[in-house]
Amino acid sequence: MNHPLKLGGILFLITAICVGILGAVNQITAPIIAANEIKSEEAAMRKLITEAEHFIPLEDLADESVKKVCIAQKGDTTIGYVLRMEPNGYGGAIKLLIGIDLEGNVAGISILEHSETPGFGANAEKESFKGQFTMRKTPLLVSKAAPDENEIQAITGATITSEAITNAVNSASEYVMAHQEEWRNVQ
Repeated sequence: MNHPLKLGGILFLITAICVGILGAVNQITAPIIAANEIKSEEAAMRKLITEAEHFIPLEDLADESVKKVCIAQKGDTTIGYVLRMEPNGYGGAIKLLIGIDLEGNVAGISILEHSETPGFGANAEKESFKGQFTMRKTPLLVSKAAPDENEIQAITGATITSEAITNAVNSASEYVMAHQEEWRNVQ
């Protein structure tokens, strides 16, 4: 009768030690991972609005779909905006950055993270898809055939992903145009 309790106690002790080690490793690595994510995001923002010298993050966003807004500045002059959006694609949330210039044109998009299907939705990372947004005026639509002037060519087999990203770009542009005046004097 004592034998099963002894085995249970040993198993509990081993589990507690493993949990303690995992917790300690998490405490050490979590700040490093967070810092790397911030560096990666800033590098992506610099690729979207290349003339920007610095980015000023805004607080108290009025829209739940907009996860982050940064004002891109050169000196003290605002030259554009970068928004982080997280639309739901076929495989879940797609974390992307969307650059918008002062005229409301899309400066570009950058996909930070996704779990879309390899070979289909994952093709959203390719320049052949992302490049379609550059210097385009919204609203944009998704087309499965040859796209017209205000349309984006859908990724073959990934219409849901294409529409999610396009809708996020449209929403980001609308958000900037609606709030641009109140952001004008942010330093």
